[in-house]
Amino acid sequence: MNDLPRIVSMLTSFIEHPGKISLVIYLPGCNWRCIYCHNYEVVLDLLGEGVGIDEFRWELENNKLIELVVVTGGEPTIHGGKLLNLVKFIRDVRPDLKIRIDTNGSNPEALSRVESLIDGIALDIKAPPDDVEKYSVITGARFDREKFMKSVVIARDLPLTIYRTVRYPCLTDEDLNKIRRFVEENCGGKPHYITEFNLVRMPENWRKDIPG
Repeated sequence: MNDLPRIVSMLTSFIEHPGKISLVIYLPGCNWRCIYCHNYEVVLDLLGEGVGIDEFRWELENNKLIELVVVTGGEPTIHGGKLLNLVKFIRDVRPDLKIRIDTNGSNPEALSRVESLIDGIALDIKAPPDDVEKYSVITGARFDREKFMKSVVIARDLPLTIYRTVRYPCLTDEDLNKIRRFVEENCGGKPHYITEFNLVRMPENWRKDIPG
């Protein structure tokens, strides 16, 4: 179906969201090139044939373990109207399931379009949001704090929202404390998880061609 985004991979996860068994679907592409992207193969669409819409529908209809669909990437919001269509498709096939969108927070306009149809957002905080320079170095793109804050506001009002930070080597203890204070002051009491950094060998020219 041309009105839905391509799904490059899909799996059932017991750890993706606290207390929920999740069906995780991966959408290709991203508007950033983070310094060590743990999903660069998804971003660059290197995983092969992908998941067809019939296979995805079958999984939704028959996987009775799942309680939540996590739409991740890559950066799902770059798919715009197709992301909205995907959320509606999930709602039509399995209205009992919860839906979470993972995002870097760069596209609040896309989040606002799906806000009323989803149950949560996993929003990555990659550096202290007040440190535009460090944020831009980590993401390989100019950080727009105003747009990011709009995404934070959208996310904090949804019940299944979480915030996440990878402990990159370039983040100091002071940086992590600033991020924690930012979450306390701006994120509505939602959970914030700091995950350990795992070194990833990035492909050559990873940061030379950043979309948008």
